[in-house]
Amino acid sequence: MKSTIMDFDLTIHDIFWRIEKLYKEKEIVSRLKDNEIVRYTYLDFSKRVRKLANFLKKYEIKNNVVGSIAWNTHRHLELYFAVPMLGGVLHTINVRFHPTEMEYVINFAKDKIVFYDEEIPKSLEENTNATFISMNTIDNIVKEETEIGEFEDVNEKDGAIMCFTSGTTGHPKGVIYSHRSVFIHSLTLLSLIKENDIVMPVVPMFHISAWDVPFATMMTGSKLVLPGIKPSSADLANLIEKERVTLTVGAPTVWISFLDYLRNNKYDISSLRYIITGGAEPPKGMVKEFLEKYGVSVIHAWGMTETEAITTINTSKNIEEISKQGISLPSIEYTLITPDGKEGQWDGKTIGELIIRGSWVINEYYNDEKRTNESFVEINGKKWLKTGDLVVISKDGNIKIVDRTKDIIKSGGEWISSIDLENAIMSYEPVLEAVVIGVKDEKWGERPIAMVVLKDEYKNKIRGDDILNYLQSLNKFPKWWLPDKILFVDSIPKTSTGKLDKKVLRNITSK
Repeated sequence: MKSTIMDFDLTIHDIFWRIEKLYKEKEIVSRLKDNEIVRYTYLDFSKRVRKLANFLKKYEIKNNVVGSIAWNTHRHLELYFAVPMLGGVLHTINVRFHPTEMEYVINFAKDKIVFYDEEIPKSLEENTNATFISMNTIDNIVKEETEIGEFEDVNEKDGAIMCFTSGTTGHPKGVIYSHRSVFIHSLTLLSLIKENDIVMPVVPMFHISAWDVPFATMMTGSKLVLPGIKPSSADLANLIEKERVTLTVGAPTVWISFLDYLRNNKYDISSLRYIITGGAEPPKGMVKEFLEKYGVSVIHAWGMTETEAITTINTSKNIEEISKQGISLPSIEYTLITPDGKEGQWDGKTIGELIIRGSWVINEYYNDEKRTNESFVEINGKKWLKTGDLVVISKDGNIKIVDRTKDIIKSGGEWISSIDLENAIMSYEPVLEAVVIGVKDEKWGERPIAMVVLKDEYKNKIRGDDILNYLQSLNKFPKWWLPDKILFVDSIPKTSTGKLDKKVLRNITSK
């Protein structure tokens, strides 16, 4: 029997309708260079989007791709709406990509136009067919253009946003998020974002659409604060204090540095209620300090480029539970598979690879049959994405990542979790950051070593033995888990998305 419900496409157009009709006076704040602040209403925003769309229509971008090499500003946000509502796909290019990677993704995606924030390498114009336009010209465009009347009709399954993985192995892989996936994912985020919130997405808008937080924020009519180009800890603290930010989003590395800055600089961040963090497990020491010193709860989220970012959340305020990735948001299913390809038990002990399917999980990589075939598995007639994360799942469905399949250390035939060791080391008061990798060993196959960044006040005062003694005092690890070496470094290499770059570290230590 058929339902009697309307067939209504879920598109970015509907989010824009809410912006124009329901939340006209809500505010957008955008930090530009030299800390210049642009402040305007949702209604002002919608008019600029309509004018920008009228300009873009001349380029016939329907069914074509428009690129952006840009940070979190109001101009970039305007492209988030103008391009997809004309039937085009906005390709957000990672500004931290090497120029050769930028060339690759621009050519692979066949970008027709590319908007950019800062100066771009000359090679991009020489080695691609795209037309390059400075973001700064958008202000002139909207002064000269008239507002578009109607946007293009699109199907909810049409592409809206394109993103490429950070490419730690081989070329970056492309994914395209549909209007429907953006809408549904944003809708589920409203369990975290409320209309009276003041939201500041620190996670870059070039990375998985800033986890769709800008879309969700405007869907519910919250004030949106955009921290601009390369925001420092001082910039973030200043915006939180002045704009009274209540909720912010970003990787743990951002908040580790932010806390370190606050220890020596006084700011009023009392408005802040929540930090949503993901990309890596948040250190317990960081979570504890935010909660006990500032009254800020840290929400641990998990996701990946292939799952449009936030897919599971852990809202527990129990410090000992925060290491878990939690449970999925609605319309996402998950389980684990063991090395024999069978579904593993949800008993909190069985280790297997996390597999996932749902409304905003990719079905394939863009024009990449080989890596698509490598990344999916079929179980009982259902297609699942293999995440590459080794996990245990408790009886109540809580996921705990043990390690990445490529990062777990196999020593003497037994597994050692680099993540568990890293978090234990970072729970030691003198430690700012730590990374653990496996290095080749003739006898054991692999052995762990740790690279540690100390807080400034502890530099030259802490020895490797102090850290090893601390790990032993926790009574959490067998002795053979302990790192063979503790190397003190000034900084740890990061990937273009802010994660600890273990590939670079493995290459360095293998030489």
